[in-house]
Amino acid sequence: MNPTPDPHAELFARFRRYLEMEEGRSPRTAREYLMDAALFSRWFRERHGRPPRWEEVGSQHVRAFLASLQAGPARMGRVLASLRKLFRYLAEVEGLPILKDPTEGVKRPKLPRRLPVYLTPPEVARLLEAAYKHRSPRVGLRDWALLAFLYGTGLRLSEALGLTYGDIQYQDGIPHAVRVRGKGDKERVVVLSPTAQRALYQWLKHRNLEGHPTSPYIWSHTSGPRRGEPFSARAVEAMVKRVARKAGLKDWQRITPHKLRHSYASALVEAGRGIEEVRELLGHSSISTTQVYVHVSRRRLEEAARALPDVLG
Repeated sequence: MNPTPDPHAELFARFRRYLEMEEGRSPRTAREYLMDAALFSRWFRERHGRPPRWEEVGSQHVRAFLASLQAGPARMGRVLASLRKLFRYLAEVEGLPILKDPTEGVKRPKLPRRLPVYLTPPEVARLLEAAYKHRSPRVGLRDWALLAFLYGTGLRLSEALGLTYGDIQYQDGIPHAVRVRGKGDKERVVVLSPTAQRALYQWLKHRNLEGHPTSPYIWSHTSGPRRGEPFSARAVEAMVKRVARKAGLKDWQRITPHKLRHSYASALVEAGRGIEEVRELLGHSSISTTQVYVHVSRRRLEEAARALPDVLG
C-alpha cells in the first residue's frame, strides 16, 4: 500500500527551490531541510488526523515532535534548525500569518564536547610518506600530492576537488594562491603554504608530462576510462583511510580528509597565528565555528603552567 502523499508537497518543493536558488544551499543541505519538514508534517497528520495548519502550530507541537524522534543531540539540533528555517520561510516568503515562530523558546540540545581528531605535523609527515611509497609511482605521487595539498591549504574536500586551472594564481611562474568557492557559493582567496605550493607544483608537472586532456579540473584522473573527470569524494576518503592504516596512525579508522583541515588549523594556532586569521583562511563566517578546530596542546599547557613564578622557592 502506497503512503498517503503529503498535501504540502508543492509548498515543500517551493521551499527547496528557495533554499537552493535564493540562499545558495547545496542540494544535499536543501534535501535534509526538506526531509525534516516532511517528517514533522507526517508526524502531525498521524497524531492529529489532519495536515498541520502552519499558523496554528505551537511550541508544544515542536517539543512533542522532537521527543518522539528519540534521537541524539546532534540529530535533534539539526531537526530543530530545519523547522526554524521552515517557519521563517513560511512567514517571510509564503506570507502566512504566523504571529510567533513556534521554535522560539525550544532550546537546542547541548552536544557532548569531544576533542576532534587531528594530526600533529610529524604524524602528517608519516601519512605523506606512506602515501608516496606506493607500488605504482603514478598513484604514489597522486595520493601524496593531494594529501599534502589538503593539509597545506586547509580546504574542504569538496572545495579542493572543485578547483580548476582558472582558479590558480601564479607568482613568478609558481602557484601562489587559489580562488575557492566555499559553502553558500562564497568566494575566498587562499594563499598557498610552502607545503601546498610544492605539492601542487609537482602534481601539475606530472599532469603535463602525462599529456592530460583539456579537463578544467586540477585534481582529475590522468588515465583510464575516467580520464579528465575529477576525483570522487568517496574514493579520496577511502584512500585516506588506507594510507592512514599503512602509516600506522592511531585511530586510523577516524582519519578523514576533513581531519587534515582540523590539523591545518591546529598547526597554525600552535605556530602562534591568531584565530581571526585562521577563520579567514578556513572560510568560516562565524569565529565560534573556528574555535572547534583549535586545541591547546599538552606541551603548551605545561609551558604555561611553568611560566608562573614560584613564590615558595
